[in-house]
Amino acid sequence: MSAQPTLGQSPPQGLSRSTRVEYLDYQNLPDYREYRMAVRTPEGSAEFRLRIPIEAFSAKRVLVQDGPDVCYQKLLRTLAAGETLSPVVTIDDAELASYREAHTPTPRRASWTSASRPKPPSSRRTPLVPRPRLPVAVPPETGETAPAFDEGQRVSHTIFGVGVTMASSGSYTSVHFDDNGLRTFVTSLLNVEVLSAPHTWETGPRGKNRPRDRSPAESLAPAGPPLDGARPEDREPPAVVPRP
Repeated sequence: MSAQPTLGQSPPQGLSRSTRVEYLDYQNLPDYREYRMAVRTPEGSAEFRLRIPIEAFSAKRVLVQDGPDVCYQKLLRTLAAGETLSPVVTIDDAELASYREAHTPTPRRASWTSASRPKPPSSRRTPLVPRPRLPVAVPPETGETAPAFDEGQRVSHTIFGVGVTMASSGSYTSVHFDDNGLRTFVTSLLNVEVLSAPHTWETGPRGKNRPRDRSPAESLAPAGPPLDGARPEDREPPAVVPRP
């Protein structure tokens, strides 16, 4: 370390503009962190060592970055007060608390004025205006349903080929095709060519479409009404002509 300070025996009665305090360096000791300061005046210069306990940094009573300024302020106050300075100065907890209080910013209180007061909610509510409802267009009821196919009709489809209608309703129609099996379609979207009258075709037990055989009653039944308009029971039996 440097020689003994020359200002220790006759400290100045106040700080003059020609007095300068300079921070030199620091070193860590077993129990302290020691900061080296120099005081330079026209009469001469002197060095001082100011110590802060390591425990004060660990307890957060002073920040590490504030250590040099704490020592600097301590040295300025001592010089200004004209106190006798020793070469080594130890800063106690009271001086640390005074520095912390002086350098802790106080929170500002918001000025409570009539302009900053929040306005109370109004008890009068604006009535809600109902939005006008747009008319919804309703399709007219025609009373017509989707066309339905009769069972046993021979039909032809452009994709699945020929087949026989199995069951049909106003919504769905099932067709058993010769080569593509059973298919179900939406009746209103089914586009086929009808090739036979209803109940003239059927699908056998093995899934093969075939014409339906007419019963004896259907084969003996007349194909249509008589051309003369007379009923069968009103007709006279045909005359029997004897063979010669």
